[in-house]
Amino acid sequence: MSNVDHRRKADVRPSLSETEYLEATRASSTRREYANDVRLFIEAGGSIPATVDQIVDYVTAIGSRLAVATIERRLVSIHVCHLDQGHESPVSDSRVKQIMKGVRRSVGTAQRRVNAIEKDILLELWSIAAKRKPVWAARTIALIATGFGGAFRRSELVGLTWDCVTWLDSGMEILLRSSKVDQAGAGFVKFIPKAYGDRCPVQALRYWQKISGLTDGPIFRSVGQNENIGDKALSTHAVAKIIKQLIDASGRDPALFSGHSLRAGFVTAGILAGVQSHVIAMVSGHRGATLEKYVRIGKRRQIPSLL
Repeated sequence: MSNVDHRRKADVRPSLSETEYLEATRASSTRREYANDVRLFIEAGGSIPATVDQIVDYVTAIGSRLAVATIERRLVSIHVCHLDQGHESPVSDSRVKQIMKGVRRSVGTAQRRVNAIEKDILLELWSIAAKRKPVWAARTIALIATGFGGAFRRSELVGLTWDCVTWLDSGMEILLRSSKVDQAGAGFVKFIPKAYGDRCPVQALRYWQKISGLTDGPIFRSVGQNENIGDKALSTHAVAKIIKQLIDASGRDPALFSGHSLRAGFVTAGILAGVQSHVIAMVSGHRGATLEKYVRIGKRRQIPSLL
């Protein structure tokens, strides 16, 4: 075969449908969120394609118990699902827009802010987890230490696999193959340095690998009552549940914390320590306007009392 034939053969790629190309433009975490939102809608009695009445009834049912931002995201998911399947979307109907106006007036649009898990709380949760069964404890400590140390989103944590980790003398690098800050999938690397003492996220993750014997596949998995390790990655809901269990055991109100609290804790701790915003953003991936709310919180807390 000639060199020209080799080049022609190498240039042949499997063709993708329009739907597959559209799917490729979305981060895997976004696709999971869309699919979960549609599943919840169907479980509540909806269908795809849906009627305007189904959408209106659904918004009415969840309007008083969910944040406006959550309801809007679910409607976007349902809307996208219709378009992907070639259906006209009922979400664009004037009746749906009208009922959403009513929801915004009744509930308000202020985004719920959870409490941050700052360093002292993290260390307390670490101690609580360490008293549990050894495999569960190792997994859980690695989860919260890595989540805090790398300012990870829940969706990023559950998507991590062992081949994403590069061990270094000074710490570890963790590659995010896709995230909200890297929709193109070029890869976003987070560096987590070694910490002094035995409360080190790098040591915690290494110990989880040692005790679990895992070298590939998902890093963070379920651990059963008998200490058996599951094959699949934890869900984002499971991450939030684990954190709330630890928070509850610490005597705090779990309703004030969520899976996002670890990420918020890293940023808040950095601001309070005087770390410059752009340095924090190198780890967290935040962009200016989003990070600014943490900067304001940090500055307020640094103001001394005059009493």
